[in-house]
Amino acid sequence: MSWLNDLYETYKENADQVGKVQRTSSGKEIVLLPIAHAYQNAQIEVTITPDGEFDSANVVPKEEAQTMIPVTIESAGRSGSTSAPHLIHDNLVYVAGDFEKYGGVYKKNKAGKNSYQMYIENLQAWCESDYSQSVVKSVLRYLEKGTLIEDLVQENVMFEKDHQLIPKWSKELEAELGEKPPLFSVVVGEQATSFVRFAVQEQGTGKRPLWGDSEVIDSFVAYYTNELTNEGLDYVTGEMLPLTENHPSKVRYGGDMAKLISGNDSTNFTYKGRFTDKNQVASISYEVSQKGHNALKWLIGKQAFILDGRVFLTWGRKETEVPNPEESSADFLDFDAIFAKDEEAEILLNPDTTHQQFSELFKKALNGYSVKLSYHEPIYIMILDAATPGRMGILYYRSFEKEQYFARIEEWHQTCFWRHTYGSKNKQRYTFWGAPSLRDIAEAAFGARASDTLIKNTIQELFPCVVDSKMIPINLVRNLLQRASNPVSMEKWEWEKTLSIACAVMKKHFNFKKEEKNVALDKNETDRNYLFGRMLAVADVLEERALYKAGINRSTNAIRYMNAFSNHPLKTWKIIQENLIPYQARLRGKGSYYQKLLDEVGASFELEQYTDKALDGKYLLGYYSQRAELKKKIEEKTEE
Repeated sequence: MSWLNDLYETYKENADQVGKVQRTSSGKEIVLLPIAHAYQNAQIEVTITPDGEFDSANVVPKEEAQTMIPVTIESAGRSGSTSAPHLIHDNLVYVAGDFEKYGGVYKKNKAGKNSYQMYIENLQAWCESDYSQSVVKSVLRYLEKGTLIEDLVQENVMFEKDHQLIPKWSKELEAELGEKPPLFSVVVGEQATSFVRFAVQEQGTGKRPLWGDSEVIDSFVAYYTNELTNEGLDYVTGEMLPLTENHPSKVRYGGDMAKLISGNDSTNFTYKGRFTDKNQVASISYEVSQKGHNALKWLIGKQAFILDGRVFLTWGRKETEVPNPEESSADFLDFDAIFAKDEEAEILLNPDTTHQQFSELFKKALNGYSVKLSYHEPIYIMILDAATPGRMGILYYRSFEKEQYFARIEEWHQTCFWRHTYGSKNKQRYTFWGAPSLRDIAEAAFGARASDTLIKNTIQELFPCVVDSKMIPINLVRNLLQRASNPVSMEKWEWEKTLSIACAVMKKHFNFKKEEKNVALDKNETDRNYLFGRMLAVADVLEERALYKAGINRSTNAIRYMNAFSNHPLKTWKIIQENLIPYQARLRGKGSYYQKLLDEVGASFELEQYTDKALDGKYLLGYYSQRAELKKKIEEKTEE
């Protein structure tokens, strides 16, 4: 239960944020929920007077529907036919005393009480306690009259025919009653399923919404926690506290019914051979469960990366926003600032940037994150997913000391370093130095059309490579080598992206094997794979220049034969070299320059290494570095 304790401590560290509305970069509103509260989408808003009289009502627009409501242990996890009322705000079947009068059917509990009676009894108990609020008493006085639906019909918020609520809007009703009412545009299902929230019209101060009201929140939390009596040993804190067996759902999003902690399968295989009762597994207090789950919901909404339902979350205890292992160096270094054309932009966007310059800039950014965190503050990483609609599992969980985590992040970005030209930031293609994102690596290995399941599983595989310094899986290295060696299967921009990502991964892969490789061309390297890659790059640039001079736009033979070359370099090189002869003649003096370069590379081979054995990923590094070097010289001569 260490993960729950870490989330519980995170909640306590951020107690000043409880109940405050925050807005994410995408415009989404998030709130760190108080305990005994949850979110629900409301369709109808009813305003009453302090004396408990009906004042007004309106349909809630979809963008304003999210409502913070007080809930009990039972109501927070209710589903299907389960009958458990919330407090104050709830569905019509609970709050409307005239629900049956308009054709509805109440839910009933085992004792035979209907849902409306249970709701009124719960609200009365709160109002009669030492923690009561006058505005809540106003709601109780009004609802005890049992005229809610009648008032809503008279207010033209809800609609009936022959004293029965109209289930759904139809063309026949439109012809009879006119324009489609707003309620039918926001409610999911029938009118009778509408959720109602309440406000009180106070004299002098105007309308007072009862959702998100700090006085009402504190009142209910104090009342409800005082009512809990099932005290026992909490396995998380080690204290004697009121326990709960029902834990929150809706962790990833509003309609998510998958739970992290659940034990309702006592008749099959849950306890067989190990336990006889679920409390023997773990007993958790209501407070810890609520605070831990609410902290998790808040963090997911605030900063998680989610793909096909799988949640990748990284956070700190007090300063919650920390570098995410999934991010690329471009994300990490904040390209919004880079495009302001400051000194950092000159470094990061310059094709002549050295690894040392990037390293210094990256460390500077890393220190910017680090100083915000307290000394030895832990960093947490969690990956969640649901195998079934009702069960969610923690696929990966680690906690790190701050220094260790930042050292691992720095190591990844320094060793998976390459020059990339792709992406769309502010609708611009841009060049950046550093490591690609884990998602980009997964898509480069399997293609952008690969299933989300494959991509998210690959990202999960790569997480330990970043945070635990594990070796990149060999199957991923092979996939990248194969796809980068097959440019004819992709558009040019996609292949260029795949090639640079493959080079970054190959560099990391060979660095792990203590075979240091750099982006810059290494003319002293005698590895056969690297040298064959250099030869392919020279042939590619030579033919590309000749085709450009002739006004022809097509792929070079080096590109066409690249896949075959990676498997049979000697045999394929013979074909490529024969095809180069007319292009060398067309370039005249420049053609002899490229031939001289090929001779130099060829002379670097050791005789026994000049074989037809398939090439490994180092040939991509040689190809990329040699090609970049030649392109750079061409650009410099063009400028002169």
